[in-house]
Amino acid sequence: MRHFVAATAVVGFLATGLANAQMKSAVPPGMQTSPQVTQATPIPTATAPLEEARRITREEAIKLVKEKKAVYVDVRAKDQYDQGHIKGAISIPLGDILTRVREIPPKTFIITYCA
Repeated sequence: MRHFVAATAVVGFLATGLANAQMKSAVPPGMQTSPQVTQATPIPTATAPLEEARRITREEAIKLVKEKKAVYVDVRAKDQYDQGHIKGAISIPLGDILTRVREIPPKTFIITYCA
């Protein structure tokens, strides 16, 4: 994800530089009395994954799990999971999601929780 954000920032910076390099002054040469000031274009940033996550109600979550269309994934540390968790939940700490995603049944809706 960091590489994506860095790449996006670099592309945005280069695009801004190219756009500014192609801008033509509306004032004829020799008529300018002050240096030309250009406004910087903000670099787009990637949206945080949590902001894009679909939210569902408790009732919808229970229904999906009962129908075996979804599974609960507890993303807390293992010691917190061991202290208590939703019955049937899979323990995959948030930092391990990408490396352990194959432990989740295929074509299943994933319901993550951390409390």
